[in-house]
Amino acid sequence: MIGEDKIIEIRERASIVEVVSDHLTLKKLGHNHTGLCPFHSEKTPSFTVNEEKGIFHCFGCHVGGNVFSFLMQSENLTFPEAVENVAKRYGIQFENRERSSVGNKQRESLSRLNERAAAYFHKVLSLHPDGKKARDYLSARGVDERAIRRFCLGYAAGAGGLISFLQKDGWTLKDAVAVGLLSERGQERYGEKFFGRVMFPIIDAGGKVAGFGGRTLGDGLPKYLNSAETPLFHKGSQLYGLFQAKEAIRSANRVVVVEGYLDVLAMHQLGLGYAVATLGTALTPDHVRILRRYNKNVIALFDGDDAGRKAAARSFEIFVEGGLLGQTAFLPQGEDPDTFVRTHGKEALEAILDHAVPMADFYFTWLQGQYGSKLEGKSQVAQEVNRVLAKVRSPFEVDLLSRRASEALGIREELLRRAPVRSKGNGGERQEGQEQILGERMAVDRAESSLVTLMLNFPDALGRVEQESELDGLVNPRWRGLIQKILTEWRERGEVSLARLTEELQPRQASVLTALALQGENIQENESGQMTEDCLFHLRLRHLKTLEADLCKAIRLAEEKMDEKARKDRILEWQEVIQKERSLEQQRLALKTGWR
Repeated sequence: MIGEDKIIEIRERASIVEVVSDHLTLKKLGHNHTGLCPFHSEKTPSFTVNEEKGIFHCFGCHVGGNVFSFLMQSENLTFPEAVENVAKRYGIQFENRERSSVGNKQRESLSRLNERAAAYFHKVLSLHPDGKKARDYLSARGVDERAIRRFCLGYAAGAGGLISFLQKDGWTLKDAVAVGLLSERGQERYGEKFFGRVMFPIIDAGGKVAGFGGRTLGDGLPKYLNSAETPLFHKGSQLYGLFQAKEAIRSANRVVVVEGYLDVLAMHQLGLGYAVATLGTALTPDHVRILRRYNKNVIALFDGDDAGRKAAARSFEIFVEGGLLGQTAFLPQGEDPDTFVRTHGKEALEAILDHAVPMADFYFTWLQGQYGSKLEGKSQVAQEVNRVLAKVRSPFEVDLLSRRASEALGIREELLRRAPVRSKGNGGERQEGQEQILGERMAVDRAESSLVTLMLNFPDALGRVEQESELDGLVNPRWRGLIQKILTEWRERGEVSLARLTEELQPRQASVLTALALQGENIQENESGQMTEDCLFHLRLRHLKTLEADLCKAIRLAEEKMDEKARKDRILEWQEVIQKERSLEQQRLALKTGWR
């Protein structure tokens, strides 16, 4: 772990404008710097960086955060990696206790071993006579020299060549066993795991070789063999070609998931560089979570036969668990991406991708085809949809999918709905109230969003809000946690550091926070006091109006039950609330007169 004091030092030493400028061109505009967002395609700059506050926010795709979160998203780094990256840029020395541990030193060593093995396999393929049949195979499959170099393809001849190379290079064979390159065959005896295979290095998002996939050139089985699970390699969360595809994904604003290594090579080679592949396994939620960091426009490409369509239907649930709805497209029956793009060309495959359909729509249609439209079939369809909707985390998406399913299947919406099952993370149950502060809620919860804007920009507003003893009962629960975090930051530190606060928030909350902070730039300080009081007035009035409506219902209910005592009690309470509303209006009028 990196110490909190060191994180603060690095954050305060860093210039977010300088770090962001390493990735895109920024132009000074008032207190801010603006540029084209690196996280989505746009022609008009909506990406804003504020040096003083140490934050960035895109008003187009609603991504926001501090210098560390910018690097985490732009370079797909973990938080410790982003901190270390910034520290190196500014020459700040520190000891990362996590990285200095034996386990992490070993991981780095094993990663270097994999890189050396990849270089060895590549050299055998390119220069050694043993690599000729592999070169002939790749040539016959249309893989050119540029693709071979770019993806560092290789050949594992076997016969002890790798063992000899690693020993001469100074590696222990025990380490080679640890990364799955060798297997132990008795005391001090080792065998090569891959032999007679074209080698496909699996490169992680940071550019390091995590493992290998090997394709046999003979009749041996299995046809494809992956590295075993190791500290570096996890088949269910690794994607082939992702490292090479990152820039193309960003520029094309989409990513396509295919099945095989050669599919990826063919598509990249012919100009469709946004393709990635699973490693001979079905798509997993982890794959989807990784892809959504790069682009939310994810298309899963399948064969058009029954097996392909069944796989597409199964994938919808995987996408939902990974936090995306996804799209799907189908090739003509009997084709795969490799053969199709080489036979029909880039434009033909792009046309198929351009006509991809929402995976949810395909799934609903597929279900209807499987179970039929009779009563019993509709009951089974409703149960299936209900089960999948229970995994959708966003209430907005639940609402959208319920309506779509109802329209497509002719089943009443209420039969398809269920309160979503909330997942549990490392800290226990998710704090749903905080996670639901989305951009679309800002317009609905105008008083809360305006109040937070003032709190982030004016210390006097913080002091005034802290004096409000009934605040928790006035604000919408969606905002309660965020407001309390801001107040806690102010009480404990005497200021609100937006750059530090964003590190403690979920990405969606951090985005809302940075947006509101920047929206307050044009508020004049001499207006902030009146605006704060206006926000608190609207919160109190809304609270009283809610009580008034609830009491009116209670009065009607008492009348229906002919409970005279309850009716009189509720009327007295209602009159008291009405009096409070009038008093509140009078106080506000007096304050406004004073301000004038």
